[in-house]
Amino acid sequence: MKVAFVSQHFDMVLPPDQSSVGIWTYEVSRRLAADCDATVIARRPRGKPKRFEIDGVRIELLTCAPARVWGRASRMWSRAWPGAPLFAQSFYAFDFLAQALRKLRRLAPEVVHLQNFPHYAPAIRRAVPNAAIVLHMHCDWLAQLDADVMARGIAASDLVAGCSQHVVMTARERFGSTRTPFAVLPNGAPVDRLARVAARRMPAKVLFVGRVSPEKGVHTLLEAWPEVVAAHPEARLEIVGPSAALPRDLLIDLSRDPEVLGLSRFYPGGSAFRGSYEMALRAMIPPQFAHTVSFTGMEAYEKVIERCAGASLLVNPSLSESFGMSLVEALATGTPVVATRVGGMPEIVEATGGGLLVEKNDPTALSDAILRILADPESSNGIGRRGAQRVAELYSWERVAGITRDLHEKALSTRRSRSAVSQPDFTPGRQRNLGSVS
Repeated sequence: MKVAFVSQHFDMVLPPDQSSVGIWTYEVSRRLAADCDATVIARRPRGKPKRFEIDGVRIELLTCAPARVWGRASRMWSRAWPGAPLFAQSFYAFDFLAQALRKLRRLAPEVVHLQNFPHYAPAIRRAVPNAAIVLHMHCDWLAQLDADVMARGIAASDLVAGCSQHVVMTARERFGSTRTPFAVLPNGAPVDRLARVAARRMPAKVLFVGRVSPEKGVHTLLEAWPEVVAAHPEARLEIVGPSAALPRDLLIDLSRDPEVLGLSRFYPGGSAFRGSYEMALRAMIPPQFAHTVSFTGMEAYEKVIERCAGASLLVNPSLSESFGMSLVEALATGTPVVATRVGGMPEIVEATGGGLLVEKNDPTALSDAILRILADPESSNGIGRRGAQRVAELYSWERVAGITRDLHEKALSTRRSRSAVSQPDFTPGRQRNLGSVS
């Protein structure tokens, strides 16, 4: 099978500066390359050649405008059209898309695996009409963005995969009449490389891993932190991840959740705005606790896994989270987790038994859960071991790659069946009655 992965235009796929979706593409494509012809199309980092090969995967890197250019354009656009974000327009990042379409025509893949961006699917369908398109959603855009635009993207695809049951269910609720099948295709954990991790677990070390961005709820964790230190003066909190607040048009402008809307205080004009979210977080830390909290910035995937293995627990206090990749990364190392009942995270915790769930934006509940884990190391180690076993069974990259292979075959079968009947029509007026769910 000949497969082409189309990354998001802003994603970094190559180590060490990978995004979470970039990690997924990198880990899965390398495993699929053992028995298929795999190509990854992504943006070109500075200093990298235009094309090369890694573990049997062809990497095609596109030279395009810096992501900050489109970010600036998005901010200007949202002032004029606040209800229609620029990133949801078909011409968004057109320099990347146009090059990707040319690559796809030349490659003529049997399957195109498109990361997010449903509104690119119709253009890909026109470029490679015989290819099966798998639209892989790592966020809630199908439930949030313009219904007609999203319907055209779904109709142009042969299968829609969501990173969690949460993503799939919210999309199905909105597009229950579509004939395009849905499936869950999760993120993975590096269980195959844990033997190389030599970290020593530190007592009362609490870890957060992720973008330092308002929707990740790090401010809730810092509000809970004085209670933790009061009970455990030796406790230390490491905040691992880049200072990269999600743009307002990707978060607040899309949400109807009052608590997510309340995060506007961390953006320009808001009461908690201090120039950046990280600056606002640092200002929240009482001086007497400053020595107990550290911000490490972005680190390579292997280093993050080492930090997970050395922690007493990992906390993900997000207010918005489609999957919760840091949970499976920590659980893979035997580290228990505390997470909010948001998005796909309850699915992970309930499936693995590897931690505790609390309500979002509740510092008291969060500190109580952290203290429960820290108070009984022996029991917590048992929770971590149980979680590690279940993560190895459910979320290993090998299993995720196997699921991906099966979904590619299913999408290809669907494409062949559709082609045998008729070619789809992507005009807006024809997408309001989309048939039945398969």
